Amino acid sequence: MGRLSRVRWCLLGCLIGVLVFIGASVFLPGRLTNAVKRVANNDYACKARALTEQEAIEEPTLVEMVIETVGISEVDPHPIVVLKEKAGERYLIISIGFAEANAIAVITEGVSVPRPLTSDLLFSIMNRLGASAKSIIINDIQNHTFYANIVLNVNWTEMKIDSRPSDAIGIAVRAKVPIYVEEAVLDKAGIKPDQDTDGYILMPVETDRPGVSLRAP
Repeated sequence: MGRLSRVRWCLLGCLIGVLVFIGASVFLPGRLTNAVKRVANNDYACKARALTEQEAIEEPTLVEMVIETVGISEVDPHPIVVLKEKAGERYLIISIGFAEANAIAVITEGVSVPRPLTSDLLFSIMNRLGASAKSIIINDIQNHTFYANIVLNVNWTEMKIDSRPSDAIGIAVRAKVPIYVEEAVLDKAGIKPDQDTDGYILMPVETDRPGVSLRAP
């Protein structure tokens, strides 16, 4: 092979080397970037899955309740709403105001009122703004005071609004949505019929229904 041929082969080899280098510069970074993206996506998916599992573990147990009665204790001259465990025998007794007791009782007793009550107004505003109640949750008790959330659906997004239980129940009876109590709250403040409940004999709020006692027969 002549010197000219060797030079040509050397030039061809150099050209091939340059092309390989250019190709690597163009394509390998893209592949590396894709690989990095896949690793990042997998890491994000793992973290999201772990967070979801953690939230599922920490999600409190909710117990559905129904309104047993609304009335005034013969011992304590304050209105009380009595909630009963829907699938059990535990009760939750919550002291409320006279106006709130009346707002609940007019719905449970089917009493018509000439003008909207505060709960009626709040319910109407919710509906006009496109929000709908999904449920209410009594989620805490501190210093003998109960706390609650009204769970709303607003533009397909769930939203929780802090509320007094009495106001939340007033919305629940109008929206016909479930009333829930967190298990921890019911364990702490709930009572059973066989407990001493003499202080919770109730007189109804402005109705003709007889008083209700939680004493076991």
